[in-house]
Amino acid sequence: MDKNIKLKYNYHTHCYLCNHAEGYPHDYIERAIKLGFRGIGISDHGPLRPEWTHRMSYDDFINIYLKDIDESINKYSDCIEIYKGLEIEYFEEYTFYYHTLLTKLDYLILGQHALKINGKIVDVFQKMTKEYIYEYANEVAEGLNSKCFKILAHPDLFMYKYDGKWDKDLELASRKIIEAAIKNDVYLELNVNGARRGLIKNFLGEDTWRYPYLDFWKLVTEYKEAKVVINADCHKLDYLYDDVTEEVIDFAKKLNLNVIERLEL
Repeated sequence: MDKNIKLKYNYHTHCYLCNHAEGYPHDYIERAIKLGFRGIGISDHGPLRPEWTHRMSYDDFINIYLKDIDESINKYSDCIEIYKGLEIEYFEEYTFYYHTLLTKLDYLILGQHALKINGKIVDVFQKMTKEYIYEYANEVAEGLNSKCFKILAHPDLFMYKYDGKWDKDLELASRKIIEAAIKNDVYLELNVNGARRGLIKNFLGEDTWRYPYLDFWKLVTEYKEAKVVINADCHKLDYLYDDVTEEVIDFAKKLNLNVIERLEL
């Protein structure tokens, strides 16, 4: 057990049911105990649109996912705090569904990986334009205003496939996201998985990750009431806590961000 780790909670954890991760929920819980964590939230990609067959089905959610977490709670609750969550996109027509999910969970993470533009689904991991970034900010703010979500995953994900310069337009979109999170008491996530993708230079020549993106988080520092959580977004057991986790912790300290370790759920 490593009691010297700098971060003892993680609320963004995936498993094999999303088809791009490894392990069962209990594997991550056991790994967290070995690391000396005090709390872990399991939050795989939730079932949503019928055509998204790469996600767990609702039956898998009930019969495999929740069952495994509940069994782990019964087995390990004396050793570690265990929370049930999902990461999921926001679309207005699913608002009732989110509330239904919350009757079985401790929290939902808003991970807006897709947008609905002119009736079509746009993948945020593909090329982003300013038009798409405006829509991303609008949909994220609307999702947070629904009061269904407690954490906003990688709020700066829009920078991952954007090739333009950081400018006033992106600043305005970012402020809309940050202010919606503050208004709705939602934690902004510093996403360690984004940092694992490596460093680039911003347009001032400063080192940054594509996400967490330096200019976005500089804006967050202007909002002292903004709550920040550092999450692994791990898809492998070894990524629950690693050297990159410590790099992101140091990044948050340098910016003097208001990092909250143990969330109020």
